Amino acid sequence: MPFGRARILPRDQTAIERVAGMNKRIDSTGKRRESGIQYQTNRGERVSYGIYALGQLIFFMLISNFLQLYMTDSGIPATLVGSIFMVAKVWDAVNDPLFGIIVDKSRLKSGKFIPWVRLSTFLIPVTSILLFAMPLGVSVQIKAIWAAVAYMLWDTSYTICDVPIFALATSMTDNIKERDWLYLLNRLFMFVGGLLVTITIPLLYPTIGWTMTVVIMSVLAMLTMLPVGFKAKERHITQGEESVRIGDLFRYLAKNKPLLIFNGSLIVAALTNTSAAIVTYVAIYCLGGPEWISVLGLAMALPLLIGILLAKQLIKRMDKFTVLMACLAANLLLGVLMYFVGYANVALFLVVVATRALFASTGTILVVMFTADCAEYGHFVTGERAQGMAFSIQTFTAKLTGALAGAIGMFVLGAVGFASGEGAAQTAGTIAWIWRMYTIIPLIAGTVSFLIFLFGYKLRDCDVALMARANAGEISREEAQAGFSKQYVRKPADRSE
Repeated sequence: MPFGRARILPRDQTAIERVAGMNKRIDSTGKRRESGIQYQTNRGERVSYGIYALGQLIFFMLISNFLQLYMTDSGIPATLVGSIFMVAKVWDAVNDPLFGIIVDKSRLKSGKFIPWVRLSTFLIPVTSILLFAMPLGVSVQIKAIWAAVAYMLWDTSYTICDVPIFALATSMTDNIKERDWLYLLNRLFMFVGGLLVTITIPLLYPTIGWTMTVVIMSVLAMLTMLPVGFKAKERHITQGEESVRIGDLFRYLAKNKPLLIFNGSLIVAALTNTSAAIVTYVAIYCLGGPEWISVLGLAMALPLLIGILLAKQLIKRMDKFTVLMACLAANLLLGVLMYFVGYANVALFLVVVATRALFASTGTILVVMFTADCAEYGHFVTGERAQGMAFSIQTFTAKLTGALAGAIGMFVLGAVGFASGEGAAQTAGTIAWIWRMYTIIPLIAGTVSFLIFLFGYKLRDCDVALMARANAGEISREEAQAGFSKQYVRKPADRSE
């Protein structure tokens, strides 16, 4: 529910006690606290919410890691692949915000977010198979049209899942610690999905083909995504909202400065993040063949598990902002080191890859938590609890950054003479540029993004906790403002009457 006034359903007393910092093992209703968290959800809900991410990431990695390789293997030139990515993202720029509005306005019988999650569970597998079932005996132009249309259909289906699944956690529980744990659990199962894709796809597609590989992976992913649509319960919803107008959307975004700065810095980083687009080409042409996709993928995926566990421990002791900035700085420095290490010494190269992946994954895990914090800020500033809007911006940013990186990467690849077609040979000059695109070029915009976030983002965990208490009615807005951190130098303006 985005704009206009909202009546928030009462929070239970145990959630209020958690915000106040109490840590009782048993509350007055006899419910147990597990790991210091008073759970409002049951274990089945939490597991189903987490395992949904396994299937979701299978589909995401199919597109982000392998779509461009599939297209160039199918004979589409790299520059045309980049154009297809850009066309798809023009549509993405339209459907993400609009669907966020639809979610916030929805009044479906079975819930605000759950019906969309259920629908996406069937749409994404169908569109994924369609995308990787391109007819090969046709002209390049027909292939390009097929790929562009199928990609837009897939993108729409993924939007239907990505906005509601993250916002669903905010309606399952209003306990911020429990919400953060749900997101961490989500990331843990994403690690499993990423590991599965990394190992399986490079082994399958050279032997059984792309289409059959995607059919197998799609069925598996769908089965993991089904349970949450029937187990999750929406406990905290909004009522009495007014109709949404597009103008209200822009006014809301203009007031949510942390959300704009955070997502803006991510978009800037994507402008030269060509490594995301050509990692499979590095494995094939720098390391020696498609079998190296799994090796390189494992070197990046295995540290993810450590990153998930590390992030959980770090955010207990440190502000999320501090953790993220340290991870970003380490990632930039390791990128420079990787360029000079080179890939001739494969063992040393893989060590640097794994170390860099550890810091990158720890930072990436925090992204969804920052979005939730920004949504809390938006509620505090405007009086509007528009989770769907905040998370639609997150999913839009994730897909936009992926598309920008993919499109720009393919444009550069085409410009340096990449030859399309399965098994095509590349010149030494092209391979040298593939290496630069993987290591040094991403650091250009990455450094700018780091500086934007360092000097622009002022919201801290202690500020969010105060805003949450004010949003819940436990303390006044004036009391919350009086306790804001020194970093948070600008106090939000009073909400409009």
